[in-house]
Amino acid sequence: MALVTLCPGCSTTFRVNAAQLQAHGGDVRCGCCQRIFNGFATLITVNESAIEYTSQIQLHPFSTSEVAMENQAASKDLDSPIEPQVISDLNQEVTETTEITETAADQLFVDEKPDKQLYLKWGLVNVLLGLFLMGQIAYSYRTELTMIAPEIRPRLERLCELLMCAVPYPQDIDRIGIESSELQKNPAQQPEVTTMYATIHNYASFPQAWPALQLSLLDAQEKLIASRIFTAQDYLQETDKSLQFIQPHQEIEIRLDFNSGQLDALGYRLLLLYP
Repeated sequence: MALVTLCPGCSTTFRVNAAQLQAHGGDVRCGCCQRIFNGFATLITVNESAIEYTSQIQLHPFSTSEVAMENQAASKDLDSPIEPQVISDLNQEVTETTEITETAADQLFVDEKPDKQLYLKWGLVNVLLGLFLMGQIAYSYRTELTMIAPEIRPRLERLCELLMCAVPYPQDIDRIGIESSELQKNPAQQPEVTTMYATIHNYASFPQAWPALQLSLLDAQEKLIASRIFTAQDYLQETDKSLQFIQPHQEIEIRLDFNSGQLDALGYRLLLLYP
C-alpha cells in the first residue's frame, strides 16, 4: 500500500511517506500551485498498482511564519469574491508527482472475493496431513492400541503386512504372575536331573507375549548358588511351543527339566521377566 495526499488548492495528488510528513509536522508545499497545506488532513492509502508514477514530490523547507502567512492568505481569499483567472502561458508544463485515474480509484472500493478453489485445496491438504498424522500415531503406538482395544489387532496386522512390519504383543509384567511352583528331584532314576513345575497366569484382558523365566538356586542359608534365565521355548511343553502368546486370563502349566549336578540346592527363587 502507498500513502497519497491531495492538495486542496489544485487537487493534485502526491505520493508521500511517513518520514516526510513527520519531519514538517504534516505541512507540505504543493509543487504545482505552491500552496502550503497539511498532508495529514487529506491522507489516504491506495494500492501500488493504482498509481502512475511521473516524478516524486519535492518537499521544500519553510518556516512556521510561512505557514501562518499562507493560512492568512487563504482566509482572505475566502472573504473576497472569487475572480476568474486567465491562463497566460499555455505552454507552461506542470509536473504531477502521482496521478490516480478514475478507474484505479474505483478499484479501491472493489471488495476482493475469496478464492473458493484455494480454500478447497488447503482443505484437502489439511485432510491428507491429518490422515498421515493418524497413520504415524497408529504405527508408533500399535502395541498400545491392542492393549486398549484388542479387537483391532487383526486390522493392524493386515496393515502391517502392507508396510512390512509386525505388531508385537504387549509385555506388561505387572499383569502376569506365577500361581504356583514346585521343584522336584528323582534320586532313584535320575539324581542329577531336577524338574520345575509352575503355573503361569495372565491377569490382563489382552494377549501378552511369553515372559522369560529366571530360576535361582539357593543353599541352606538362602545364598545364591546358581541362576539361569529360560525362554518360552525352554519351559513350554511340546504341545504349547507353537503358541506365540498367552491368552487373556489364561493359566498354563509349565515343566522345566535341568541338570543341577552337584549343586546341592535346598531352595529356589522363581521370577518372571521380559528381557
